Amino acid sequence: MTSGPCRRARLVHEHPSTVRPSRRRLATLALTLIAAAVPFTLSAAGVELDEVDRPAPAFDLETLGGERLDLAALDGKPWVVNFWATWCSSCVEEIPAMNTAWATLESAGVGMLAVNVGETPEAIEAFIERVPIDFPIVLGHGATALSDWDAHVMPTTLIVDAAGQVIFEALGPRDWDDPSLIERLAALAAD
Repeated sequence: MTSGPCRRARLVHEHPSTVRPSRRRLATLALTLIAAAVPFTLSAAGVELDEVDRPAPAFDLETLGGERLDLAALDGKPWVVNFWATWCSSCVEEIPAMNTAWATLESAGVGMLAVNVGETPEAIEAFIERVPIDFPIVLGHGATALSDWDAHVMPTTLIVDAAGQVIFEALGPRDWDDPSLIERLAALAAD
């Protein structure tokens, strides 16, 4: 069976000025460039938190230690609720800074939770042997945990006030060990 030359072979012989990129190729290139810039944009956010105002959702999740945790357990003090996964490089990158923040926030009366998004307890335990997490870890239910809290990227960190309202959110990593951010979060316990 004989077949004609493939399109690729003809392109090789065409002069570069006669080959025009397709709209699809241009769109793909544009999306690739935008996607490459996103991590830099998110990490440049540093200590910024976006103001929001919505109730924290009802939930009933298990801690890594096997205890049950629900919305009522958060009542009465502010909380920093971080959604993360071991495979998320930005999540892993911000863990040491979150540990630093926790060292101050715990004594200031601010709670902190690391909600893992859908991994097994065994995978999390193996991970924290290499990268310790000093604050409580909760086992989320994969994508359900994210959507219940209206979180769409990872890491997402939500700040819940003592009345159970989500008042701030951070989409992407932040410099949680920045003294001004720690002071701002600790002040929520004094309100």
